[in-house]
Amino acid sequence: MSMDSTDVSEPPPDAAPPADAAPIAPSAPGARNTGNTRNTRIFAAIVIVALVGVFGYAAAGFAFATSRLDGARNTYNGVVADQNAITETVNLFNTKFTTTNTAATASDLKADRALLDEVVSKSKAAETTSAADDALLASAQASLTDSSWLTVFNRSNLDHYSSKIGHERKALGDSKTLTGDYVLLATFYQSFFDALIDFDTVGNKIQASDFQGALAGVSTLQTDLGKALQASNAPGLPPEVHQFIVDFQTFTTDEGKLLAAVNASDVSAGQSLSPKVTADVTKLDSYDFTKIGSEIASYYTPLIDDYNSEISKANSM
Repeated sequence: MSMDSTDVSEPPPDAAPPADAAPIAPSAPGARNTGNTRNTRIFAAIVIVALVGVFGYAAAGFAFATSRLDGARNTYNGVVADQNAITETVNLFNTKFTTTNTAATASDLKADRALLDEVVSKSKAAETTSAADDALLASAQASLTDSSWLTVFNRSNLDHYSSKIGHERKALGDSKTLTGDYVLLATFYQSFFDALIDFDTVGNKIQASDFQGALAGVSTLQTDLGKALQASNAPGLPPEVHQFIVDFQTFTTDEGKLLAAVNASDVSAGQSLSPKVTADVTKLDSYDFTKIGSEIASYYTPLIDDYNSEISKANSM
């Protein structure tokens, strides 16, 4: 008896899947694009916030820098107004009194002597003003570096104005030196001009045969020469000036003795003193005041040139 066998084989390739097989679902349209859109919006929002921050930073920095520049500019302009007055004083003194002219007339000497009082007064005031103005400029210059983290975009403008202030401060430093020196130099000239005026007075008295009055004038002359000698180490005065005053004192001493002999009708003393007075005058006449004036000018010229250069640099910025 034969038995039938059942063949077990794999279904054909195109056979339908079993009824309980779960179908593979296709991708839902637009599902991946939704995620990308959300990321784009987040990124855009971040960019906008960042841009708002940058613009806000720039605006705040600009406003802050502008306020600092305006403040520095106002301070600078105020200092320039003061500096112009100081420049006038410096130029006046440099023009009138950096030379020594013993040939000036009495009226010239008296006019210049009165002007010297003005120069000394203005120079002393200028010293005080320059020191105060330099402190103001230093504060204004420092303010230009305040909150530097906020003014990055405006740094070039702030640095430029800081350099402008720097040149003005250098000019102020020169002017403080000049006016300080001029006070000392003018103090010498005050006494020196007084002595020259005294000398002219003595000469007039002698011509009028007022020998007693001339002798009194010599006493005043000696007092003023003593003051001039004390001030003869003023900045810029060459050693010849000090020696000239010493020789001038020698002349006045001998002249006084001669006048005293004349007043006492002491002919013998007068005859012995006359050659000494003549020799004193010859020695005084030997001084080259053109050379002395050039030496004084040479001393001050570099400082004046530097002052003018710094002013020019500040004005050109």
